[in-house]
Amino acid sequence: MLRRFTTWTLVAAVLSLCGCNLQPMDVWVYVDNSGDQPMVISIDGVEQMTVPPGEVAELKFTPGEHQFLIRAGSETVCDLARNLEESDRFGMRRKYLFDPLKNHRYQKYAAQYGESRLGELMESSLFSMQKDPNARRQYIYNRLLKEVELIPTDAWNDVSGVEYVLTPPPDSIYGDGMEKRQVIAHIDAELYDRFLAAKAKQNPTDEDVDALGELLDEALAQSF
Repeated sequence: MLRRFTTWTLVAAVLSLCGCNLQPMDVWVYVDNSGDQPMVISIDGVEQMTVPPGEVAELKFTPGEHQFLIRAGSETVCDLARNLEESDRFGMRRKYLFDPLKNHRYQKYAAQYGESRLGELMESSLFSMQKDPNARRQYIYNRLLKEVELIPTDAWNDVSGVEYVLTPPPDSIYGDGMEKRQVIAHIDAELYDRFLAAKAKQNPTDEDVDALGELLDEALAQSF
């Protein structure tokens, strides 16, 4: 369970402001050491940090191409150039999750704060419209499936828009009505595979709905 972060800011260039042109937002990269040895990270030919096993490094870059060299012991884990793209969404920075060893599995879910009476009313109305038992069961099953999104098993994943990447969300936030915050957390490989099987299931039974509910409880319980 990962809670501690190493924060490091990489300043790759100083951009000049000209007229109304604004400096692009930094690109954030979260490097997850999913191995059992410390990872030594060098950027653009300069050794920058060592990430212990089970920890995450948060790196901040200016957009553009950067050379990543990561070693673990005598092994070169990766030696590659990566173009860190500028965000294409106003007011939102680009974020990447990078697991060089591809040992970990990840889930994304929404931490919800407060209540939405209108949302609950809409859900209740939509559910009450379903008269066929099979359709009602399928509706419930599909709603449960949407509670957790599985992150692809690629080494690099664009996680822009996620507020909390491998760090616990707060217990509460200030706001009126319902608020949601996107969270990415680890998930056991066995639970990840069970979710894949659940998503592929057609015509779920009552037992499948109950099993999926229990699976969700397990996944969220182990998130942090």
